Amino acid sequence: MPVAALRAFEAAARHGQLTAAAEELSVTHGAISRHVSHLEAFIGAPLFEGARNRPKLTAEGRVFGFALTAAFDQIEDAFRLVAKGDESILDVACLSTFAMRWLIPRLHDFAAKNPNYDVRLATDDRPPRTHIDVQILVLSPDVPIPENCSLLFPEQLGLIVAPSLVKGEANRIGSDEARMPRLETRTRPRVWREWSRLANHDGQVTATATRIFDHYHLTIEAALNGLGAAIAPWHLVSEEVACGRLVAPYGFLESDYRYVVKVQRPVRRKTTHFVEWLEEAIAAFPAPTP
Repeated sequence: MPVAALRAFEAAARHGQLTAAAEELSVTHGAISRHVSHLEAFIGAPLFEGARNRPKLTAEGRVFGFALTAAFDQIEDAFRLVAKGDESILDVACLSTFAMRWLIPRLHDFAAKNPNYDVRLATDDRPPRTHIDVQILVLSPDVPIPENCSLLFPEQLGLIVAPSLVKGEANRIGSDEARMPRLETRTRPRVWREWSRLANHDGQVTATATRIFDHYHLTIEAALNGLGAAIAPWHLVSEEVACGRLVAPYGFLESDYRYVVKVQRPVRRKTTHFVEWLEEAIAAFPAPTP
Protein backbone atom coordinates (compact mmCIF):
# COMPACT_ATOMS: atom_id res chain seq x y z
CA MET A 1 0.00 0.00 0.00
CA PRO A 2 1.60 3.36 -1.06
CA VAL A 3 2.73 5.47 1.88
CA ALA A 4 1.73 8.62 -0.03
CA ALA A 5 -1.90 7.49 -0.11
CA LEU A 6 -1.86 6.72 3.61
CA ARG A 7 -0.32 10.09 4.41
CA ALA A 8 -2.82 11.90 2.19
CA PHE A 9 -5.81 10.24 3.82
CA GLU A 10 -4.43 10.72 7.34
CA ALA A 11 -4.07 14.47 6.74
CA ALA A 12 -7.54 14.69 5.18
CA ALA A 13 -9.08 12.78 8.09
CA ARG A 14 -7.29 14.89 10.68
CA HIS A 15 -8.29 18.21 9.07
CA GLY A 16 -11.74 17.04 8.02
CA GLN A 17 -11.28 18.44 4.52
CA LEU A 18 -9.22 17.67 1.46
CA THR A 19 -8.17 21.26 0.77
CA ALA A 20 -6.43 21.66 4.13
CA ALA A 21 -4.68 18.30 3.63
CA ALA A 22 -3.45 19.44 0.22
CA GLU A 23 -2.05 22.65 1.74
CA GLU A 24 -0.29 20.73 4.51
CA LEU A 25 1.34 18.26 2.09
CA SER A 26 1.98 20.88 -0.62
CA VAL A 27 0.07 18.98 -3.31
CA THR A 28 -3.10 19.65 -5.27
CA HIS A 29 -6.63 18.98 -4.10
CA GLY A 30 -6.95 16.52 -6.98
CA ALA A 31 -3.91 14.57 -5.81
CA ILE A 32 -5.42 14.11 -2.35
CA SER A 33 -8.73 13.05 -3.90
CA ARG A 34 -7.04 10.45 -6.12
CA HIS A 35 -5.04 9.06 -3.20
CA VAL A 36 -8.21 8.71 -1.12
CA SER A 37 -10.06 7.04 -4.01
CA HIS A 38 -7.23 4.54 -4.54
CA LEU A 39 -7.19 3.79 -0.83
CA GLU A 40 -10.97 3.23 -0.77
CA ALA A 41 -10.66 0.85 -3.72
CA PHE A 42 -7.82 -1.04 -2.03
CA ILE A 43 -9.73 -1.33 1.28
CA GLY A 44 -13.08 -2.02 -0.32
CA ALA A 45 -14.98 0.47 1.85
CA PRO A 46 -15.78 4.21 1.58
CA LEU A 47 -13.74 6.49 3.83
CA PHE A 48 -15.60 9.73 3.04
CA GLU A 49 -19.24 10.36 2.26
CA GLY A 50 -21.50 13.29 1.42
CA ALA A 51 -21.03 16.17 -1.01
CA ARG A 52 -17.70 16.36 -2.84
CA ASN A 53 -17.09 19.91 -1.67
CA ARG A 54 -17.89 19.07 1.97
CA PRO A 55 -17.12 15.38 2.53
CA LYS A 56 -17.55 13.72 5.91
CA LEU A 57 -15.68 10.75 7.33
CA THR A 58 -17.56 7.48 7.42
CA ALA A 59 -17.39 5.29 10.52
CA GLU A 60 -14.67 3.25 8.81
CA GLY A 61 -12.86 6.44 7.88
CA ARG A 62 -12.83 7.72 11.46
CA VAL A 63 -11.41 4.45 12.79
CA PHE A 64 -8.79 4.21 10.05
CA GLY A 65 -7.82 7.87 10.33
CA PHE A 66 -7.33 7.63 14.08
CA ALA A 67 -5.17 4.52 13.67
CA LEU A 68 -3.05 6.15 10.96
CA THR A 69 -2.50 9.29 13.06
CA ALA A 70 -1.29 7.18 15.98
CA ALA A 71 0.97 5.15 13.67
CA PHE A 72 2.56 8.21 12.05
CA ASP A 73 3.07 9.78 15.47
CA GLN A 74 4.95 6.65 16.61
CA ILE A 75 7.10 6.75 13.49
CA GLU A 76 7.86 10.43 14.08
CA ASP A 77 8.76 9.79 17.71
CA ALA A 78 11.05 6.94 16.71
CA PHE A 79 12.72 9.12 14.09
CA ARG A 80 13.33 11.89 16.62
CA LEU A 81 14.76 9.41 19.06
CA VAL A 82 17.23 8.04 16.51
CA ALA A 83 18.05 11.24 14.61
CA LYS A 84 18.27 13.91 17.32
CA GLY A 85 17.91 12.15 20.60
CA ASP A 86 14.80 12.12 22.73
CA GLU A 87 16.24 14.60 25.21
CA SER A 88 16.48 17.38 22.61
CA ILE A 89 12.72 17.66 21.99
CA LEU A 90 10.46 19.07 24.70
CA ASP A 91 6.72 18.72 24.03
CA VAL A 92 4.61 21.18 26.04
CA ALA A 93 0.81 21.43 26.02
CA CYS A 94 -1.36 24.28 27.31
CA LEU A 95 -4.46 26.29 26.41
CA SER A 96 -4.06 28.44 23.33
CA THR A 97 -4.68 31.79 25.04
CA PHE A 98 -2.16 31.03 27.78
CA ALA A 99 0.38 30.11 25.10
CA MET A 100 -0.26 33.23 23.03
CA ARG A 101 -0.45 35.81 25.80
CA TRP A 102 1.92 34.45 28.46
CA LEU A 103 4.11 31.50 27.51
CA ILE A 104 5.29 32.28 23.96
CA PRO A 105 6.47 35.83 24.79
CA ARG A 106 8.74 34.30 27.47
CA LEU A 107 10.03 31.22 25.64
CA HIS A 108 12.99 33.14 24.24
CA ASP A 109 14.32 33.32 27.80
CA PHE A 110 14.05 29.55 28.21
CA ALA A 111 15.73 29.03 24.82
CA ALA A 112 18.57 31.36 25.77
CA LYS A 113 19.16 29.51 29.05
CA ASN A 114 18.59 26.03 27.56
CA PRO A 115 19.75 26.12 23.92
CA ASN A 116 19.89 22.31 23.67
CA TYR A 117 16.10 21.93 23.82
CA ASP A 118 13.60 22.38 21.01
CA VAL A 119 10.23 23.29 22.56
CA ARG A 120 7.14 22.18 20.64
CA LEU A 121 3.78 23.55 21.73
CA ALA A 122 0.42 21.81 21.47
CA THR A 123 -2.30 24.37 22.03
CA ASP A 124 -5.66 22.90 21.05
CA ASP A 125 -8.20 21.84 23.64
CA ARG A 126 -8.36 18.24 22.42
CA PRO A 127 -6.13 15.42 23.74
CA PRO A 128 -2.65 15.94 22.25
CA ARG A 129 -1.74 13.81 19.24
CA THR A 130 1.80 13.17 20.40
CA HIS A 131 3.47 12.34 23.70
CA ILE A 132 3.55 15.36 25.99
CA ASP A 133 6.41 15.96 28.43
CA VAL A 134 4.91 18.90 30.31
CA GLN A 135 1.28 20.02 30.43
CA ILE A 136 -0.02 23.26 31.95
CA LEU A 137 -3.59 22.81 33.14
CA VAL A 138 -6.32 24.95 34.68
CA LEU A 139 -8.22 23.22 37.48
CA SER A 140 -11.72 24.23 38.49
CA PRO A 141 -12.59 24.57 42.20
CA ASP A 142 -14.13 21.11 42.44
CA VAL A 143 -11.04 19.32 41.06
CA PRO A 144 -8.26 18.43 43.54
CA ILE A 145 -4.65 18.77 42.42
CA PRO A 146 -3.51 15.33 41.16
CA GLU A 147 -0.42 13.70 42.58
CA ASN A 148 1.56 14.18 39.37
CA CYS A 149 0.80 17.93 39.31
CA SER A 150 2.21 20.87 41.24
CA LEU A 151 0.64 24.28 41.80
CA LEU A 152 1.91 27.16 39.67
CA PHE A 153 -0.37 30.00 40.77
CA PRO A 154 -3.97 30.77 41.74
CA GLU A 155 -5.97 32.68 39.16
CA GLN A 156 -6.89 36.33 39.73
CA LEU A 157 -9.92 37.77 37.92
CA GLY A 158 -10.81 41.35 37.11
CA LEU A 159 -13.27 43.35 35.04
CA ILE A 160 -11.45 44.96 32.11
CA VAL A 161 -12.54 47.68 29.69
CA ALA A 162 -10.92 50.04 27.25
CA PRO A 163 -10.09 53.46 28.79
CA SER A 164 -12.61 55.13 26.49
CA LEU A 165 -15.43 53.31 28.30
CA VAL A 166 -14.67 54.66 31.78
CA LYS A 167 -14.83 58.20 33.08
CA GLY A 168 -13.30 60.13 35.93
CA GLU A 169 -9.92 60.07 37.59
CA ALA A 170 -10.82 57.03 39.68
CA ASN A 171 -11.54 55.00 36.53
CA ARG A 172 -14.78 53.75 38.02
CA ILE A 173 -17.79 52.52 36.11
CA GLY A 174 -20.82 54.71 36.72
CA SER A 175 -24.46 53.75 36.51
CA ASP A 176 -24.67 54.59 32.79
CA GLU A 177 -21.54 52.72 31.83
CA ALA A 178 -22.60 49.72 33.93
CA ARG A 179 -24.99 48.79 31.15
CA MET A 180 -22.26 48.49 28.53
CA PRO A 181 -22.13 45.30 26.40
CA ARG A 182 -20.89 42.23 28.25
CA LEU A 183 -18.16 40.20 26.53
CA GLU A 184 -18.21 36.49 27.29
CA THR A 185 -16.15 33.41 26.40
CA ARG A 186 -17.60 30.02 25.48
CA THR A 187 -14.82 28.19 27.31
CA ARG A 188 -15.65 30.03 30.56
CA PRO A 189 -19.43 30.68 30.44
CA ARG A 190 -19.90 31.43 34.17
CA VAL A 191 -16.96 33.78 34.68
CA TRP A 192 -19.17 36.90 35.11
CA ARG A 193 -21.10 35.15 37.86
CA GLU A 194 -17.83 34.08 39.50
CA TRP A 195 -16.42 37.61 39.45
CA SER A 196 -19.64 39.17 40.72
CA ARG A 197 -19.55 36.82 43.70
CA LEU A 198 -15.89 37.57 44.43
CA ALA A 199 -16.36 41.35 44.12
CA ASN A 200 -19.77 41.48 45.83
CA HIS A 201 -21.14 43.20 42.74
CA ASP A 202 -24.20 41.03 42.13
CA GLY A 203 -26.62 43.02 40.03
CA GLN A 204 -24.46 46.16 39.91
CA VAL A 205 -22.99 45.57 36.43
CA THR A 206 -25.75 44.73 33.98
CA ALA A 207 -25.42 44.34 30.23
CA THR A 208 -27.51 45.86 27.45
CA ALA A 209 -26.25 43.08 25.15
CA THR A 210 -23.98 40.07 25.36
CA ARG A 211 -21.30 39.23 22.83
CA ILE A 212 -19.87 35.73 23.00
CA PHE A 213 -16.47 34.66 21.61
CA ASP A 214 -14.99 31.20 21.20
CA HIS A 215 -11.71 31.82 23.05
CA TYR A 216 -10.31 34.20 25.64
CA HIS A 217 -7.85 35.86 23.28
CA LEU A 218 -10.78 36.94 21.07
CA THR A 219 -12.68 38.26 24.08
CA ILE A 220 -9.63 40.25 25.20
CA GLU A 221 -9.14 41.68 21.70
CA ALA A 222 -12.78 42.75 21.71
CA ALA A 223 -12.26 44.54 25.04
CA LEU A 224 -9.13 46.23 23.70
CA ASN A 225 -11.17 47.57 20.79
CA GLY A 226 -13.85 49.03 23.04
CA LEU A 227 -16.62 46.55 22.26
CA GLY A 228 -17.59 46.12 25.92
CA ALA A 229 -16.47 44.87 29.30
CA ALA A 230 -14.96 41.46 30.00
CA ILE A 231 -13.83 39.42 32.98
CA ALA A 232 -10.28 38.17 32.42
CA PRO A 233 -7.42 36.63 34.40
CA TRP A 234 -4.61 38.99 35.39
CA HIS A 235 -1.83 36.95 33.76
CA LEU A 236 -3.53 37.27 30.35
CA VAL A 237 -3.98 41.06 30.41
CA SER A 238 -1.23 42.32 32.73
CA GLU A 239 0.79 44.09 30.02
CA GLU A 240 -2.25 45.84 28.56
CA VAL A 241 -3.34 47.03 32.01
CA ALA A 242 0.18 48.15 32.90
CA CYS A 243 0.53 50.26 29.74
CA GLY A 244 -2.99 51.68 29.97
CA ARG A 245 -4.56 49.96 26.95
CA LEU A 246 -7.01 48.35 29.36
CA VAL A 247 -8.44 49.55 32.66
CA ALA A 248 -9.44 47.32 35.58
CA PRO A 249 -11.73 49.60 37.63
CA TYR A 250 -12.20 47.12 40.48
CA GLY A 251 -8.75 45.54 40.50
CA PHE A 252 -8.18 41.78 40.51
CA LEU A 253 -9.40 39.19 42.99
CA GLU A 254 -8.18 35.65 43.58
CA SER A 255 -10.60 33.08 42.20
CA ASP A 256 -10.94 29.40 43.05
CA TYR A 257 -9.26 28.29 39.81
CA ARG A 258 -5.64 27.14 39.86
CA TYR A 259 -2.94 26.73 37.24
CA VAL A 260 -0.86 23.59 37.69
CA VAL A 261 1.93 21.87 35.83
CA LYS A 262 1.74 18.17 35.05
CA VAL A 263 4.86 16.15 34.28
CA GLN A 264 4.59 12.65 32.85
CA ARG A 265 8.09 11.50 33.85
CA PRO A 266 9.47 13.95 36.44
CA VAL A 267 12.94 12.38 36.68
CA ARG A 268 13.87 13.43 33.15
CA ARG A 269 16.36 16.26 32.92
CA LYS A 270 14.54 18.24 30.22
CA THR A 271 11.25 18.33 32.13
CA THR A 272 13.04 19.30 35.33
CA HIS A 273 14.77 22.19 33.56
CA PHE A 274 11.52 23.43 31.99
CA VAL A 275 9.49 23.24 35.21
CA GLU A 276 12.23 25.03 37.16
CA TRP A 277 12.33 27.78 34.53
CA LEU A 278 8.52 28.00 34.52
CA GLU A 279 8.38 28.39 38.30
CA GLU A 280 11.08 31.10 38.19
CA ALA A 281 9.22 32.98 35.46
CA ILE A 282 6.00 32.88 37.46
CA ALA A 283 7.78 34.02 40.63
CA ALA A 284 9.13 37.02 38.72
CA PHE A 285 5.74 37.86 37.25
CA PRO A 286 4.36 41.12 38.74
CA ALA A 287 1.30 41.00 40.96
CA PRO A 288 -1.66 43.26 40.10
CA THR A 289 -1.71 46.70 41.69
CA PRO A 290 -4.39 46.92 44.40
